[in-house]
Amino acid sequence: MLEASSLVKYFDRGTVNEVLALNGLDLKVEPGQFVCIIGSNGAGKTTLLRCISGSSPPDSGRTILNDSDITMWPEHKRAKLIGRVFQDPLAGTCASMTIEENMALANRRGRDRGFKAGVSRPEKEVFRSSLAKLGLGLEMRMTDQVGLLSGGQRQSLTLLMANLITPKLLLLDEHTASLDPKTAVLIMDLTCALVEEGRITTLMITHNMQQAINYGNRLIMMHHGRIILDFDEQDKKKLTVKDLLQHFYSVTAETNHLTDRLVLG
Repeated sequence: MLEASSLVKYFDRGTVNEVLALNGLDLKVEPGQFVCIIGSNGAGKTTLLRCISGSSPPDSGRTILNDSDITMWPEHKRAKLIGRVFQDPLAGTCASMTIEENMALANRRGRDRGFKAGVSRPEKEVFRSSLAKLGLGLEMRMTDQVGLLSGGQRQSLTLLMANLITPKLLLLDEHTASLDPKTAVLIMDLTCALVEEGRITTLMITHNMQQAINYGNRLIMMHHGRIILDFDEQDKKKLTVKDLLQHFYSVTAETNHLTDRLVLG
């Protein structure tokens, strides 16, 4: 369903600040998989999602989605197939527009919007029904500006917007990281419900190892722009946070030892 092959991405290439964010990364995701991605800061997690979404194209490599080579597609063309939710609740919506106006834009993602009225009556009914499922009372506030919502309400809305038109692929970039623990649980419950209902192939970045173990049906760990660990659903069920840390230290120690040998000749 998704195949990323030999992705390489540099930042500030040719300068003293050069960073190799993705180092020939390979990833294959089957339809319906919910993949949790963990790794230390600078491992390349967000860069991977940005390369897949088209917001930061790789320097080399290929990306295949639903049997289509999207490597050269611009971001707006990929938006027809890909839904995204960011860490910052402010990033996925327009604060000065109303809830229904934001939802109308999401509902027309990837389509010619023309010059018709901002929000049609049939759209309003669909939006009201969708918002009611959140249980937050937002269906009664559709003409309120989004800037008036709390962080949790806004992130719930962003998640709903990303799934108004069921995407082929959903990208979640630490979408609960800036929320309080109680709200984070609510957002994760909503995430799982939407993903399960739509059978949506999903990549979710998280720094929370317990969250990575509890949710999804596959877990991968990145380090220095590569995937160093990959657990399927059965192996994932047996994991603890302590196990993950031990695996990480073991693999990175072996990598560092090999690197030292290569450098020393």
